[in-house]
Amino acid sequence: MKIKYIQFLFIVVSYQAATAQKDVTGFLNYGLNNAKLLSEQYLTPQSKMVENSFSNGWFSTAKVHKFGGLDIQAGVNYVFVSADDFLFNVKDMVDAGVLPGAFLANGSVAQTPTVANKFLQGQERPQLVYNGVTSEMPNGSGYSSMLSPLVGITLGISINTEIAFRYMLPNGDSNSGDVTMYGVAIKHSLKNYLPFVRRTPYLQLALTGNYSSYKSSVDVSYNSQSGQELNAEATGYGGGMVIGMDFPVFGFMGNVGYAMSESTFSLNGTFSDVPGEADVISSELASYSNGYVNYGLGMFLRLYRFRISANYSYGLYSILSAQIAFEIGN
Repeated sequence: MKIKYIQFLFIVVSYQAATAQKDVTGFLNYGLNNAKLLSEQYLTPQSKMVENSFSNGWFSTAKVHKFGGLDIQAGVNYVFVSADDFLFNVKDMVDAGVLPGAFLANGSVAQTPTVANKFLQGQERPQLVYNGVTSEMPNGSGYSSMLSPLVGITLGISINTEIAFRYMLPNGDSNSGDVTMYGVAIKHSLKNYLPFVRRTPYLQLALTGNYSSYKSSVDVSYNSQSGQELNAEATGYGGGMVIGMDFPVFGFMGNVGYAMSESTFSLNGTFSDVPGEADVISSELASYSNGYVNYGLGMFLRLYRFRISANYSYGLYSILSAQIAFEIGN
């Protein structure tokens, strides 16, 4: 029953994501090169949410499992976009000459929504003129947060070291797109190396590292054409330190580290009737590369073999993580 509930949450969130991405094909009205530049601005919040989600929420305690000890987890990461990424300025791009052949219609507004925002009905969006045709910029979708349901397992593999695996549940719903995310992380205790930490009861200190991969595919349509998709791929690496107090019934921890991530959005299929272009066939649309500091705080409550935890972290955006774990042989 619990798994079905998590899958339902994932379907709802993924549907929001898919709907958000579909408007991006509207930028092809201004030619492929301009579409790439505009899409990169438009999709920035989505790329950051994906990259931030898989770099955080890995551990809820600084303590390392004993050899053979493990826990099985189910939880969510909830990341939300900062207001700074709700809009981007088209006028600045036109004035800088980075959108060749495109200009704003007289009296047109300068700011347009990213995927994380959505203008209300009747709220004016920029009118961009290209190839003799004036059209209104695509609206956003209000996709300002992302909820990622995750399942995972953590296993003690040697003295002072554990390894963790996690996976985002697939939804199998063609209307919401196909999404896959998985990752692996390692944690190594420093307690036995540092006399002060070793002599302090319940104090835990450890180093961590992680790797994650994300892929998604969603159906899109340009001018009512079919057989077209928007694909996304992302990878990320991270590492850092966690410190905390692990008491028998409850505990808390803090973490600090650094993460690097890359993501790419690509069009798949044949896109015809793009102004000033021959058929556009399977073209990369936008790419991102980020390096950023992560830090956070969390706490947990242990009830028999169950550990319930909540963490707050900040990297590219703020992210909340909640998890329930069943511990065995720890």
